Amino acid sequence: MFTVIPAIDIINGKVVRLTQGDYNRVEEYTFSPADISKQYESHGATRIHIIDLDGAKSGKICNTDTLREVRAAVNCELEFGGGVRDIETVAQLIDLGIDYVILGSILIKNPELAHRIIRQFPGHIIAGIDAKDEKVATEGWLYNSTMPATDLIEQLNDLPLESIIYTDIAKDGAMLGPNLDQLKTMTAVAKHPIIASGGVRSLEDIQDIRALESLGVSGCIIGKAVLSGSLPLSDIWNA
Repeated sequence: MFTVIPAIDIINGKVVRLTQGDYNRVEEYTFSPADISKQYESHGATRIHIIDLDGAKSGKICNTDTLREVRAAVNCELEFGGGVRDIETVAQLIDLGIDYVILGSILIKNPELAHRIIRQFPGHIIAGIDAKDEKVATEGWLYNSTMPATDLIEQLNDLPLESIIYTDIAKDGAMLGPNLDQLKTMTAVAKHPIIASGGVRSLEDIQDIRALESLGVSGCIIGKAVLSGSLPLSDIWNA
């Protein structure tokens, strides 16, 4: 089943969006993460994607209170990432009511620990693979590795992941449309469902990604297009 997942990026408890992962290109919004979450759910969202950008940068979760407020505000599924670096943090998040925990940088920096976490929480872990020029980026996209994203996907194929979120950094927040060719490349090597992230700006983009469902794309994440108003909430789940 194809799922459209609205995104909430958080810095200092506030909803923000970065352009192409650049912390110096931040756009801040006036509504709270809990309020926008309620709007998303009321329009039909069944899952919400939440990223603690402070945590992604620092290596530890920084917006726990905000996350609690969001969990209390909605009943839909929540997936969360940013600053998750150990088993204890994953356990804390699941106890908090987070349905899926996203592992990112740790997949590269400590793969042994990452694999242990995935096995300890089967079906509750999502691999967040963020790539620039098809190479994996880490630490809130501040550092680029030399590992091809396809190699990382292959390393994860036999682990009990819920899914893989693949983000094309060059497209994220740029409102330029998704990179469908890269998605096809990733699905060709992945055994897990892939959720597309980056560049979605219209219903047509969502439909283009949905057309790849038979290849293994199970959903897409939308962010700036909704927050900017170019993609009305009333259109997304009622189309």
